[in-house]
Amino acid sequence: MNQIDFSIVFPSRDHHILLTNLLASISTNTKDINRTEVLVAIDDDDQAMQEFVRTHDYTFVKFFTVPRSLNFSRDYYTYLYKQSRGKWIIACNDDAEFITQEWDVKAKAALEAYIKTGHNIVYGWIEDMLGPYRLTQFGNYCCFPLIGRDGIEALGGVFPERIPTWGADIFIEQLYRNLGRIIKLPIVIKHISVHNKLRAPDAIHQRIAQNQVPCSVNPTPQEINALIMALRSPKKESANG
Repeated sequence: MNQIDFSIVFPSRDHHILLTNLLASISTNTKDINRTEVLVAIDDDDQAMQEFVRTHDYTFVKFFTVPRSLNFSRDYYTYLYKQSRGKWIIACNDDAEFITQEWDVKAKAALEAYIKTGHNIVYGWIEDMLGPYRLTQFGNYCCFPLIGRDGIEALGGVFPERIPTWGADIFIEQLYRNLGRIIKLPIVIKHISVHNKLRAPDAIHQRIAQNQVPCSVNPTPQEINALIMALRSPKKESANG
């Protein structure tokens, strides 16, 4: 079994061109593709995506068919995390492109220097080119955060299920900011977003908006304490080395 450094997880529906471009950008710009995996959740009623799955030829991608849901945090991101093997999880979207050449080598070097002999409880800030469209009143979040596996295990999920769609990226930055466990990574994953006007709103955009909570939702003391306790616990040896 190959050791996996990075697991890139996200749902996809009706975005065949965006998904094709995203997978091509990962294939082109990843130095060691054998240590990276992409896990994609597709709805069980999405016939067009089922056809895409049958025709794609990327060996580093795994597709999982799941019941359609409005709780993206629980039923897509955390579900895919539970199928993943990576030391670091990137919570991505299908409207993204990996821009930095050899991003995996650069990110891994920065993360290993930051973690050293400590716990893999870390938030990796990744430039997403959102620019002035970022909601800076909620902190310096990024759209595609990288999260260490130990932290996700301590919390029981990538994002809390009480934040089903938009706002989860804001929440997770605030949580790790409370611990001072944030590193700015030297890589760019471009967000081809409705918010920065690089694409028009569509049915997926409307679907996500159906179940949005206020972006001002804050981490609970229990969530902060769960990470603090994990940081204080004896360090576990990772299966990925």
